[in-house]
Amino acid sequence: MSAPEFDLQAHSTRSDGALEPSAVVAAAAAAGVRLLALTDHDTFYGVGRARAVAGVEIDPACVKALGLTLRDRSNVRIVEANILRTAVSELLPSPYRVAGNIPYNLTGALFVHLLEEPQPPARIDLLVQKEVAERIAAPPGDWSLATLGVRVYGRPELTLRVPRSAFLPVPRVDSALVRITPDAQPALPRADLPAFFEFVTPFFQARRKQLTFVLSRRRGVSGTEARARLSVIGIDPARRAETLTLEEWRRLFENEREP
Repeated sequence: MSAPEFDLQAHSTRSDGALEPSAVVAAAAAAGVRLLALTDHDTFYGVGRARAVAGVEIDPACVKALGLTLRDRSNVRIVEANILRTAVSELLPSPYRVAGNIPYNLTGALFVHLLEEPQPPARIDLLVQKEVAERIAAPPGDWSLATLGVRVYGRPELTLRVPRSAFLPVPRVDSALVRITPDAQPALPRADLPAFFEFVTPFFQARRKQLTFVLSRRRGVSGTEARARLSVIGIDPARRAETLTLEEWRRLFENEREP
């Protein structure tokens, strides 16, 4: 089932009718939760229901403005920091959630940073570019490296589509809200993840090629040998990288690991 379209009139709090970017934060601030809010040079609202809120902002002027705006909110703390260099799990005790409207150029690095936390969030809700959201939440058969990178850690879903007309000034791209629910542990041992991603990356860099071609090049074996290695673990050698499931990638990686 496709994600619903954003109802602008139901969510706008601005006189010009545009979306308040912090509406994403407010939507995640359910009663009693601990929330790490990531702002994009804007203010919070609707966070009163949350037990505790830690807001991360890199701009000192915005930190000062937020401090003044939220001075009566005893449950809110603003932290001046670069989120990509911040130990997120140290800002709030578990379980906590992460939500925000972020600069879209941070999307990939931020997801990795959050999911690799020793104590990852119980849930992540981020507004990102629509095409990125669709790649991350793609159904089986149309996976990208980004899809696999998230699925190793948890379950993504595209929960809401937000048209560019919801913002002023109007951006060049549409947006979507991605929700990721991290699993208790990654699909592979954490110590194996760097080697796993190093292994799978060449396959996605040659997405138009069959698995046999990439495997034979990577391992320096003949096409016949590569087909045999895939067949023995139940994977059709004619398939391409985007069609494999997480479990199939795990099997292939384990079968091809260097001794």
